[in-house]
Amino acid sequence: MGTHMLSLETEADEQDVICVHTVLPAYLFVFEFNKLLGLSLIRSNDDIASNALNHRFAVYEHNCAVMQQTWRVIENRFTATQSESENTLFAQSEQRFCLFPELEQTDLLICVNGLSDDALKKITTIKRVISCYPLPKKLNNIKEQLTF
Repeated sequence: MGTHMLSLETEADEQDVICVHTVLPAYLFVFEFNKLLGLSLIRSNDDIASNALNHRFAVYEHNCAVMQQTWRVIENRFTATQSESENTLFAQSEQRFCLFPELEQTDLLICVNGLSDDALKKITTIKRVISCYPLPKKLNNIKEQLTF
């Protein structure tokens, strides 16, 4: 007798990617996001490493078995502080690095399959979120890089 297998893997085309611009650190955004949507996103042990920058970007995940959804919040920015020489006005300077440089104004990416319009509206109600919008279609190649 043959065995049949159903694959429920998320395809890149089915995944919704939301770009979030906020002044909140990722862990505070995730805390507010969890409270707002009743989720339990936790920091993943596996960060995304950028080959070009030698930096790691945090990933927060939640698997919802009932809705068959996997939620991910991924940092798109990394800020490094470095000491300056004595001949400068400031003792330290900050450098900002992006996982996806074409999304320079995006601080966090929310990835989920089947995101409702209601959930998108709720995200905009989080205090200190400046903007929240779906990933532009011209940047759909980023979806493939975010498929785990």
